[in-house]
Amino acid sequence: MEDKEVEKVEKKEEELENQIKELQEKVKKLENVAKISNSRIVELQTELEYMKERYRKDLEEQRKYGYEKFAIDILNVIDNFERALESGKISGDFESFIKGVEMIYKELLSILEKYNIREIEVEGKEFDPYTSEAVEKIVTEDYPPNTVVKVVRKGYMLHDKVIRPARVVVSAEKEEIT
Repeated sequence: MEDKEVEKVEKKEEELENQIKELQEKVKKLENVAKISNSRIVELQTELEYMKERYRKDLEEQRKYGYEKFAIDILNVIDNFERALESGKISGDFESFIKGVEMIYKELLSILEKYNIREIEVEGKEFDPYTSEAVEKIVTEDYPPNTVVKVVRKGYMLHDKVIRPARVVVSAEKEEIT
């Protein structure tokens, strides 16, 4: 009986040793996976820092040079103004000068449109304090109360944002003025 018990104990001991070896192998594999994961984390953190720096530099460059195309377009308008002024001085032809200035004005409006800068159309419409600034109120029977009668200074939008409100004259009832 003792032999059987010894054999049983030895078998159990062998099974435990095998389990220990398996667990040690698993621990080694997990340690290896952990090392690989840690090194990958370090790589990703380095890459993230590089991307942050690159993004910061790109933003800085965009702020600094973002208006370059717009500036070039405006410089072309200035060149045309200079040519028109020089031509007007030389020829003395006032009508040609006016036509030249009108062409330049249209070119400038075209450039503004190209960059999504557009005039806010308010004349004849109900006064909107988000797009216009009332500089005067007048009594008139030609327009209903609170209607833009006259634009004193045009307003402009950049895409859907008001960048300069229009300055306007608004109709009012007689009681409002006094």
